[in-house]
Amino acid sequence: MNKYDVLLFIINFKKSFFKFIPFDFFPINQKKIVFSNYFGLGYGCNPKYIAELLRIKHPEYKIVWLVNPKNGNFKFPKGIKKADINSLRAFYELSSAKIWVDNYHKVFLIKKGLKKRPNQYFIQTWHGSLGIKKIEADVNALNTVESWKKASYQNALMQDYLLSNSAFEDNVYKSAFMNKGKILRIGHARNDIFFKDNKKNKEKTLKAFNLSPDTNILLYVPTFRQGFSLDIYDIDYERLRNSLIEKFGGNWVIFIRLHRNIKAKLNLENSKYLFDLSSYDDVQELLASCDAAITDYSSCIFDFVLAKRPAFIYAPDIEKYDKERGFYYSIYDTPFLVAKNNDELMINIKNFDNDIYLKKVEDFLLEKGCIDDGNASKRAVELIENLMDKKKE
Repeated sequence: MNKYDVLLFIINFKKSFFKFIPFDFFPINQKKIVFSNYFGLGYGCNPKYIAELLRIKHPEYKIVWLVNPKNGNFKFPKGIKKADINSLRAFYELSSAKIWVDNYHKVFLIKKGLKKRPNQYFIQTWHGSLGIKKIEADVNALNTVESWKKASYQNALMQDYLLSNSAFEDNVYKSAFMNKGKILRIGHARNDIFFKDNKKNKEKTLKAFNLSPDTNILLYVPTFRQGFSLDIYDIDYERLRNSLIEKFGGNWVIFIRLHRNIKAKLNLENSKYLFDLSSYDDVQELLASCDAAITDYSSCIFDFVLAKRPAFIYAPDIEKYDKERGFYYSIYDTPFLVAKNNDELMINIKNFDNDIYLKKVEDFLLEKGCIDDGNASKRAVELIENLMDKKKE
């Protein structure tokens, strides 16, 4: 048992004591970077693709990744150390790193006493692209919780840089993060994958599920609701698969990936064409592998448009969700055909026109000012390199 584990043992029954421990006693390691993805979910999203390039260019950097063991035993590549995000060790790693990279806010750690030191940098990548649903301070329901408001403001003050992929997202960040932190429009690292040849990626995915090489994949990736129920996800999968075969031909399977906040499990036993991938930590790899996608309000669909493949909206509760969460723009102003029930979804698939869809995608990306071009990871690494070479003013 090392000294950090001993300290953790002493105070783990009073985690609020984190705020009384003088973490600023530890010197800052000028080559250390601490990453996190969705508050400890695993190795994925924008941080993953930044870290991948850093591992190649700078093996001398010390990379630490914060994980929550309750979410699973995630595998990490060689050269990346893991630390339990709820542990004293995580606070030590954060306090002694020069740079933090995260795709999520640090509200929960701030409530435990996390503070950023003057000579540290916090790079916020966030986890959405051109997303329709409101986030952070723009969500009225969150603003009614005083403890969240206070911690959220502290989080916004900590952020030195916010990485955006569009003019639209610049404006979202200004309001959602209370106009704190410098916004850099450099693109989203996780979207670089759509500008690469993903044949091998799809082959790998199909092989993992013993599917034939000519199999087509539809990914259904809905977001969560406040009640965390599965009732709203009522797609008729048999009709859906038949509609896909009739419209596009070939053999189709359906991958279902529920939001990380949903703890309920799907019952897909004995199905030869339905697969539950809710525990898969990198949705970007799935998006890059699939031939079509369906969501309701998840921002991942606005990443998927970069692949220029068919995508649809299935959202039975548009008005209710808009009232509870709020939209930045109308769901009908997206490139996607919108269905509120199964009959409408099947009609939309039948009537899908790829040429019209691609024109809508082009107009949408232009209107939002999207700059993703496959080089976002490179630009993010250049930012980190520059920060490593200088002292904070």
